[in-house]
Amino acid sequence: MKLRIDKESSIPVYRQIAGEIEKKILSEELPTGYKLPAERRLAQEIGVHRNTVIKAYDVFITKELCVVSRQKPKGYFVKAPQETQDFGKRFFPLEKAFRFEFKRAEKRFNDIYWRSEPDEAISFGGLIMDRKLDPVTGMEHVVSRIFDSNQIASMKGFLQETERLKDNICKRLTEQNIYVTPKNVQIFVETNQILSYLMMMYLREGECIVAEEPMVPDNFSIFYNHGIKVVTVPMEQDGMKMDLLEDAIREHKPKFIYTQPNYHNPTGITMSFAKRQTLLRIANTYNVPVIEEDYQTDFSYEEYRLPSLYALDANKMVIYIYSFTLVFPYMMKIGYAVAPPDLIDMMGYALSVDETVISGIGQYFLNEYMESGAFEKHVRLMQQIYGDKLNLLCTELDKIADKGITYQRPKGGLLLWCTLADDISEKEVYKRAEEKGVLVMPGSIFYMDNRNRKGHIRLSFSNVTDDQICQGVALLGQVLDICKRV
Repeated sequence: MKLRIDKESSIPVYRQIAGEIEKKILSEELPTGYKLPAERRLAQEIGVHRNTVIKAYDVFITKELCVVSRQKPKGYFVKAPQETQDFGKRFFPLEKAFRFEFKRAEKRFNDIYWRSEPDEAISFGGLIMDRKLDPVTGMEHVVSRIFDSNQIASMKGFLQETERLKDNICKRLTEQNIYVTPKNVQIFVETNQILSYLMMMYLREGECIVAEEPMVPDNFSIFYNHGIKVVTVPMEQDGMKMDLLEDAIREHKPKFIYTQPNYHNPTGITMSFAKRQTLLRIANTYNVPVIEEDYQTDFSYEEYRLPSLYALDANKMVIYIYSFTLVFPYMMKIGYAVAPPDLIDMMGYALSVDETVISGIGQYFLNEYMESGAFEKHVRLMQQIYGDKLNLLCTELDKIADKGITYQRPKGGLLLWCTLADDISEKEVYKRAEEKGVLVMPGSIFYMDNRNRKGHIRLSFSNVTDDQICQGVALLGQVLDICKRV
């Protein structure tokens, strides 16, 4: 959207933005129903702070030239002057059909996630990687080859890269004692996409799955928005309570068990070997397949790593899903599912029907990186860097332990689940920390019924410097002192 903005003018920039867009609305250059650019996007185009755009849009809402939708389709939409507020009715059938809805917890979760940028705060909030560590140095020749080769750009070349990547994934999985062939692998964009396809293909509205609680809100929304009931099982220090899992299966007859056995998000818990065996026995006894999500597996800080559920499974009950998002450039999103060939064939067919295409350039880049040996070197470097960050974070938290905060040290991953003393309000800690420029993730966000689940905060150390860890924990200590007195 072309706007004439004079930053030297005495007229506030937000009023200039509002005035320019109002002219376009009144002249019908922007018709009724037109979706205005997202706040962050327009701010980037003009070169102003996002809050400036928000103030401008507030002007339209006040003048009734714009309506804002918090549900799908979300955003700001042009509303003609004196028009009755029937806007959006044409979207309601679609809304009901697909059940898209953001729960309050997910709204808060997403807000904290997208604010977890290094320039805005010391962020222990979102699991966002430090992109300065992206594996791109020395790979410039790969980019040149991609655009110089007609074969790579062709459909045939794309399919060849997909098969090549499947081969490379199979080789890498052998390090985890997972021995499969390309027939067992389907490439996706992300693990969230895999979950969505599994729900769409194998569950009907009203059916249920069993999952660990606490749970990441966006995963819960995937299930909810497909009309799937989520039955949760509480966690212990070594994984979900197996007796309650079995009770839940008997009562609710779920279609899947969903679990993150390695470095569970948000708790960081690693499921014990005994519980892995028990889980597989229960799954086999009741004939309930298991979805094993393992996207933090590369961040192991101990020499010995427990075998995955997939590696232990002798009955083909486990679907293993993984994403390269944490160890590869975010813009080249690639993930995969490992499962029996018949299920993989069905998932591949579903993708082809939707004409969903996974980045061919990303696959080519990843193949080159893996085959050069640079990928494994990068993973080892990340393990060292983040292992040191975890050590530092724990050391700093130990200094303020007397202020009412404890934790269970994880064996891997990028998260630390902290427990607050009974007399400290989790909500107050989040609020006071934010005022001091420190973002944390409130623990109640990860519970479906978060009114009765308080007393935790999650700290992500994926995108903070060592100095920020020290400074952020020191500020958190000050916050705990204040909250004790409140």
